[in-house]
Amino acid sequence: MIGAFLDLSTLAAREFNCREELRLNRRLAPDVYLRVVPLVTRPDGRLSIGGQGTVEEWLLEMRRLPEQLMFDHLIKASAVTTNELADLVGYLAAFYRGAERPALDPLDHFRMFEYQNEINREVLRHEEFDVDHHAVRSLLNDLDRALHRSRDMIKNRIEQGRYVEGHGDLRPEHVCFCNPIAIFDCLEFDRWLRFIDPFDEIAFLGMECAFLGAPDIADTLANLMERKLEDRIPLKLRLLYTAFRGTMRARMSYSHLLDCVRVVPGLWEAKTSRYLALAQAALHRGGFS
Repeated sequence: MIGAFLDLSTLAAREFNCREELRLNRRLAPDVYLRVVPLVTRPDGRLSIGGQGTVEEWLLEMRRLPEQLMFDHLIKASAVTTNELADLVGYLAAFYRGAERPALDPLDHFRMFEYQNEINREVLRHEEFDVDHHAVRSLLNDLDRALHRSRDMIKNRIEQGRYVEGHGDLRPEHVCFCNPIAIFDCLEFDRWLRFIDPFDEIAFLGMECAFLGAPDIADTLANLMERKLEDRIPLKLRLLYTAFRGTMRARMSYSHLLDCVRVVPGLWEAKTSRYLALAQAALHRGGFS
């Protein structure tokens, strides 16, 4: 799917992308992202990381993180503590308070939500695989109506200057509870998709925790963030954000079935169905369906 957004066909483009990835990810994981370094062919014909020679490729050097402290690992082990969640929210809240606040046209940015649901419909309309396609159509229609009903709430958040340039892909597998906390692998290829309400980003993270079997974490994260940012959003809006992110993740899971010939269909069909169910449950809880 990245190929639809990013051209990495030239050496110069790949160097630029590595440097952008370094810059953006150092915002939340400065000790993890170390440097951009060339892979070179030395004068004696041997390959070398760094040094003199002909640049063959650009690499991003990172520090390895301990698997046992990864958020997704802790969820699967039922080992997440309230203190860890509070530390994570505190770290994120400090980031959001200092993050760039882009000047956005509220109606133009709202159109991004509608556009993304159009892409959802384009991908999920294919019926070659074992997914409940009646449920897909119902969800997409419900989400269209929910977006329409939530337009003023989203517009108000933008007009109040609440949107920031965030992480953009905040999932448990991108969080490590080391010291200090590291939040890595941000969405670097499309700046517009990083322009986000912090509570949208937190709703995304909470939805992904629910996907891994920990549904109670979502409300805890949102409540903690409200206190840390001294800000609140209507529950209906948070649930709209949850449904929107769940539907996008269903689309991305389903796209593996359409784009790749070596995937295991049952795995991605199950993931798609799980995300669809989470999105529909959020719409139902929010009174949208």
